[in-house]
Amino acid sequence: MKIDCFKSISLIPAASFGFVLALDFALAGCAYRLPAPMLPSQQRLKVAAASPEAYILRLRIREPRDYRVPADGRVTLDVPAYRAGCSVYLFDKLRIQRGANPFTARTIDVVAGGKILRQLSLKEISALPVDPEGYHLLAVKATR
Repeated sequence: MKIDCFKSISLIPAASFGFVLALDFALAGCAYRLPAPMLPSQQRLKVAAASPEAYILRLRIREPRDYRVPADGRVTLDVPAYRAGCSVYLFDKLRIQRGANPFTARTIDVVAGGKILRQLSLKEISALPVDPEGYHLLAVKATR
């Protein structure tokens, strides 16, 4: 039986690609990427309502912390340092799962009378209009 030399040479690239692919599956797997931590910061809010002292702002990053709103409506939220969750990558290339990010998660509650009226993220607060003193203006509708 005679084997054609040219046909066997054309199979070498396909065989080597298959070998490399099998080796990649055997040696690689899932990779976890941990993003850089977010530094502590402060968010300055001014609650625009008829009686702002009736509201409480609750920050839920790590441990929940309540901030009573004074009569002038100005509150400074102390945001602790935090780190977003790990993202999972297949073969360190294809993202399978994105870690939770406290910056875009709704971590701030506007509470009145024990009820949560509104939930906001730090990203939404940073997009609110700013008054001349640097406070983000948060308009809250009156409750009954």
